[in-house]
Amino acid sequence: MDTYVPPVKSDEEEEEVDIAGAEPGASAPFETRVIAAIIDCFIAGLVYAIIGMISGAVGWLLMLAYMLTKDALPFLDGHSLGKRIMKIRAVTLDGKGLSGDWQSSIVRNLPMIIPFFGLVELYILFTRKGQAPPLRRLGDEWAKTKVVAVKEPSAI
Repeated sequence: MDTYVPPVKSDEEEEEVDIAGAEPGASAPFETRVIAAIIDCFIAGLVYAIIGMISGAVGWLLMLAYMLTKDALPFLDGHSLGKRIMKIRAVTLDGKGLSGDWQSSIVRNLPMIIPFFGLVELYILFTRKGQAPPLRRLGDEWAKTKVVAVKEPSAI
């Protein structure tokens, strides 16, 4: 008589889990994504305020660089600071992290630095939150990414 042996999951597959305990790799909830974005905007503004006291242009450029590349920063293992705090992560559609994937990070975050386009993205996320997962905004569609909940962010 054969016994059932469940498939072994990789460490990354086990790490991804919805905050409410849903299936691994589940789409991150709307509210969690919004809070993470607010945290990231606050951090970018703080960078601008601190560095901007020394040089306004350098502060502005560092703020812009953070906003565009926040999901690809290798020292954060593909989390932005806001996503790390909220235990979510941007990944490719096949589940690969964006650490070091500068192009995908820039493509998915470019709409967020265009004045007022962030409000369009917020509206799109809000209207799609009741639809089948994954919950994706235009930047995610263009970069072929999604945002998933994780049990614990990787160690820094």
